[in-house]
Amino acid sequence: MRRSSALTAAAFLLAAALPAAAAPPWPSREFGEHQAGHVQGVAFSPDGVFFAAADRGGMVVVRMFPGPREFARLSGQSFSSVAWSPDGEAVVAGGFDDLVYVWRRPLGDETVRKLPYDGPVMAVTVAPDGVILAAGGGDWSIRRWQLPKLMELDPFRGHTDDVYALSASPDGALIASGGKDRTIRIWDSSGRQSRTLHGRDNSVNGLAFSPDGAHLASSFDDGTVAIWNTQSWRVERLMPAPPRSIRGLAVSPDGRWLAGAGPGRSVSIWDFARADSAIAMPGHRHAVNGVAFGPSTRWLASAAGDTTVRIWTVP
Repeated sequence: MRRSSALTAAAFLLAAALPAAAAPPWPSREFGEHQAGHVQGVAFSPDGVFFAAADRGGMVVVRMFPGPREFARLSGQSFSSVAWSPDGEAVVAGGFDDLVYVWRRPLGDETVRKLPYDGPVMAVTVAPDGVILAAGGGDWSIRRWQLPKLMELDPFRGHTDDVYALSASPDGALIASGGKDRTIRIWDSSGRQSRTLHGRDNSVNGLAFSPDGAHLASSFDDGTVAIWNTQSWRVERLMPAPPRSIRGLAVSPDGRWLAGAGPGRSVSIWDFARADSAIAMPGHRHAVNGVAFGPSTRWLASAAGDTTVRIWTVP
């Protein structure tokens, strides 16, 4: 018994000493029913009951826990991204067809509103105050609409090329945007641009605020992931990353984990407080395009070009 206990204790200490990259991948399940093409984006509803997956084939599939089982299919032409409103009453999707789609509950194609955008929409999010933000190509502006009436507000202008990423701070006071012009721009809720950040000489592909708003994570086309302090707006740490692009980022609601879409067919996971190497989680058969945590940190969803979504169990 003593020998067995000693071996168990030694194994535990050895496991604790292993670098993050040696940790095993999280358990996952795959879902692909009714997805019509490469899945570009995923998003959980604020209550964690639903998650939506948007694909390039023009389908947003909404699934419901437990299961997850299919709840609704919402159609368009070709989607790049998806988000939920803070009250969970609306699903918003960006389209490569120069439209922003908004469905209100009860979710169905008969409830859709189509908002024009001057070019392909690469990213959408909804701020805590219910303002839809959409960005992409065209005139490189960030267009805004106020829910529920969808009154259009003045756009944010400043980028000089396509915008790939958007993130709103948890209190809604700040909006971060980034893209092909190799800058991250920080806006207040009125549209005043307060900062322009130059992290790397590469396109900005992903942005995510931490739950307490104290940090902003950014991913660049060269594989670099930088963590910015939102008081000083200086890079606080660089996360070791592969020399290939991380397409999107998400921070868990408890602030413990940072997830990255990629590189390639894997999902990358970092301990957000430490600059350790990433845990690589294989499973998809094509490039991973998007990641999103559920509101309770119990689940992580990933979207990929193999027309599937994977739901990972967070330890």
